[in-house]
Amino acid sequence: MMNVLNIIHLIQIIFFILTILLAIIYIIPILFIRRFHNVNNVFTVNLCVAAICCCTYWLFYYFALEFNPLYLLGTRTCVTVYYFQMMCTLEVPLALVESSVHRLCSVVYHTKIFFKKKRWAIICIVSQWTIGIIFSIPQISLGGSVRNFN
Repeated sequence: MMNVLNIIHLIQIIFFILTILLAIIYIIPILFIRRFHNVNNVFTVNLCVAAICCCTYWLFYYFALEFNPLYLLGTRTCVTVYYFQMMCTLEVPLALVESSVHRLCSVVYHTKIFFKKKRWAIICIVSQWTIGIIFSIPQISLGGSVRNFN
């Protein structure tokens, strides 16, 4: 009989697979239909890619946690696992923030041509992924260790 934790992990795995499939379905028309090639949809594709990245990480994490938890939390893989955990999870809120910054700039500076170009979108997206990678670097030095002061 499966315990409650295994059932919760199974539900999470199903949720992550469904999220990945829906994000891919959402991206396909934006990439292949010419009339959807605008700046706003570039940010939408970036958000979908960040969600796919996050869900893929957590999908593999829960698979490994279910089938081989000792390998997942081993001394060699622990730092890498915690780095990618922070980076992949951080990219989704950062994608939402950079999309909101784009919307703010396009509304406040509606007469500026620069905020309507794809160059602006590329600058925002590259800075978002760079910030996500850089903010996750301190996780490497911590090594995933937790101190208990009790």
